[in-house]
Amino acid sequence: MSTERIATNDLRAHLGRRIDEAHFRGDHLIVEKNGEPRAVLVPYKWWQEKQAAAEPGLTPP
Repeated sequence: MSTERIATNDLRAHLGRRIDEAHFRGDHLIVEKNGEPRAVLVPYKWWQEKQAAAEPGLTPP
């Protein structure tokens, strides 16, 4: 699976659709500002699974 990248300005214009794509299709999206990665949009279920699998005291990626 390749992870798409999107600029913050483009994300603002399509945020609702991108959230739905993460939720329903499982898409991951790297959010960039001025070409620098700043955040990642991932499905909540994926994030929950990573949290549950993390060792106590550690934060998963």
